[in-house]
Amino acid sequence: MIQVGIIGSGFIGPAHLEALRRVGDIEVVALCDGSLEMAQQKARQLNVAHAYGSVEALLAHPGLQVVHNCTPNHLHARINRQILSAGLHVFSEKPLCMTAEEARELVALAESAGVIHGVSFVYRQFAMVQQAAAMMRNGDVGRLFAVHGSYLQDWMLLETDYNWRVDSAQGGASRAMADIGSHWCDTVQFMTGRRIVEVMAESLHRLADAPGARGRRRDVQPASR
Repeated sequence: MIQVGIIGSGFIGPAHLEALRRVGDIEVVALCDGSLEMAQQKARQLNVAHAYGSVEALLAHPGLQVVHNCTPNHLHARINRQILSAGLHVFSEKPLCMTAEEARELVALAESAGVIHGVSFVYRQFAMVQQAAAMMRNGDVGRLFAVHGSYLQDWMLLETDYNWRVDSAQGGASRAMADIGSHWCDTVQFMTGRRIVEVMAESLHRLADAPGARGRRRDVQPASR
C-alpha cells in the first residue's frame, strides 16, 4: 500500500482524499492543517488515522511516501519545497507556486531529489478532453488557427461569499488567472500539444465592488493592466 499524507483539509483536500480512496492500493494515513485541533477534527470526520498541526510533523510520519499539497496558493512554494527536501513524492494543487522563478527552483529540486512530482491539472483526464487531444494528434480536425474558451462558475455570486482567493496578499498578483485560468491554459496546451508563449490581457470589472471579510465591502482592483 502506498502511504499518502494530505496537507490542507479545506475545500479541495477532502476531494483529493476521496479520489485517492477510489484508486485502490493507496492509504491516506495522515492529515495536516493549520492547527492540531482543526487537523484532529477533520481527521475524525474523514476517518484518517493520524493528524498533525504542522508540515514538519506530517513529513516525519513513519513510512510516508507521497504528500498532496492542498493549501492556499501563497503557501504552495514553501510547502512544496519542504516536501521535496524531505525526499517525498509530491502532488501539488495548482498553481505550483506564485512565480516562474519559484517554479524553476522547485522543478530543479524535484529532479535532484529523484522523486515523482505533479500538479493537479485534472481536466486533462476528462473523456472529451482526451478525445480532443487524440483528434489533434491524429490530424482529424485540420489546421489549428485559434482556440476560444471560457471558464464560468457561480462562485462569488452571493454577497456573503468570501475566502482567501479574493485577498491579494494570499491570491498573489496572478489571482484568478493562476487559480482558475491555469486550468484553461493547461487544458488548451494539452489538447493542442502547443505551448502558450505570448500573452495579451485585458482586465474588466464585472462588479463595481465586492464583499470583503466579515461583510465589509471594498473596491475591486484589477489584477492586470
